[in-house]
Amino acid sequence: MTVAEDHAVVVGVDGSDGSRAALHHALGEAARRGAGVRVVVSYLPVDYWADLFALDHRPPTPDPGSGATTRTRALVDEVVAERAATGEPPPAGGIEVVGVAGPPADVLVDVAADADLLVVGHRGRGARHGRLTGPVALGCVLRARCPVTVVPAPG
Repeated sequence: MTVAEDHAVVVGVDGSDGSRAALHHALGEAARRGAGVRVVVSYLPVDYWADLFALDHRPPTPDPGSGATTRTRALVDEVVAERAATGEPPPAGGIEVVGVAGPPADVLVDVAADADLLVVGHRGRGARHGRLTGPVALGCVLRARCPVTVVPAPG
């Protein structure tokens, strides 16, 4: 099996309640399909040019990618434990957590190019009240080459 076949379900996670619900849904869907899950967190890289030409001599800004990936792994572990406590099976194909630099919708659409399903939360950390769906979910629905499930946040 290739990596794309092992991780047929891709889910975007940003730490919000909506992305946690999306992660629950993706894990259940992958278990049902006998597939794996690729959990994706996107982040904006440190602006290289702004740091290079900074007038003051600040210490270099750490790359947010490793921190975002570490926090996402912790969230995945929590959700897997919650699901195990209720007797729900884990995905047969395993779980992979990846951090990718770039705008969230672009990253998710690219990572899910060969996936069977992309799962995103209804609204993420930048949620604004009154919108039917957030810009990341909308961007994924409009541009993804695979089916997209938009999961509402609990409550």
